[in-house]
Amino acid sequence: MARRERRDGPGERDRDKDRDRSPQSQGDLGEPERDSLTALKTILTKVAVVVKPLGLSPEESTDLVQRMYESVLEMDLKLAAEPDEERKTMVLDHVRNAEIRREDDVLVVQYPTQP
Repeated sequence: MARRERRDGPGERDRDKDRDRSPQSQGDLGEPERDSLTALKTILTKVAVVVKPLGLSPEESTDLVQRMYESVLEMDLKLAAEPDEERKTMVLDHVRNAEIRREDDVLVVQYPTQP
């Protein structure tokens, strides 16, 4: 018996992509979830930049993302009393300004000192 595959026409895939980016799907996220997603995207961007220069394995990359996300969560808790926009800016700067390097085959993440 022949197996039938569903083949989307050219317009179907575009409509699916547009639906995924619609304000309704993004509007389902609350403010904390949006901030968390923004922080995670920033971390992924930061890690992607150092994968090749540092020769990171997939496991090292995953571990690095987890470590950096834990740091973001800790910092966010410390800044809980700050206004939302200020806290968000400080957390994202914390990630963007982090220095990632290898020291004796160990990955080191050095964050800027907080004022």
